[in-house]
Amino acid sequence: MSDSSVKFITPPNNLRKKQIDAGVALSIDPSLVGAAEAKIVGMKGDYLKWVGGDLDKLSELCDVALKDKPNRAAHIERLYDKTVEIKGQGGSFNYPLMTTVGSQLCRFIEIQGNDLDDPRMEIVKLHVETLRLVIAQKMEGDGGAMGPKLLAGLGLAIKKVTG
Repeated sequence: MSDSSVKFITPPNNLRKKQIDAGVALSIDPSLVGAAEAKIVGMKGDYLKWVGGDLDKLSELCDVALKDKPNRAAHIERLYDKTVEIKGQGGSFNYPLMTTVGSQLCRFIEIQGNDLDDPRMEIVKLHVETLRLVIAQKMEGDGGAMGPKLLAGLGLAIKKVTG
């Protein structure tokens, strides 16, 4: 088959028709958005309690992974899943630094894999401790003057261990 016989096919876009047929509204009611935002603001105090429990579990998973080398990969997989939960909630409650640090930890695990050696486990532990510090110090927003320093320090630690 030569290049001249290539055909471009544009599939039909029936999504709009399907929306109309299903009776789906074309806009979002601003009062519903406002009510959802108010509900999130009201849950901020609860978030600190929830994330505290999540961080306790994260610390426990980290400690177990450090001690139980034969099963480390399985522990890291559970730690990764818990980190995904934590980073997903941070921005909703004005703790984007939780999202940033959690994302960095997830990327580290994705790149390095689940079967981490002890020096790489120290990087994991450092991230977990940083997440705990962000909540303990109530570092909302970008974490103020300390936020960029924490991120820079984590970056240097990763570079030192991974070369």
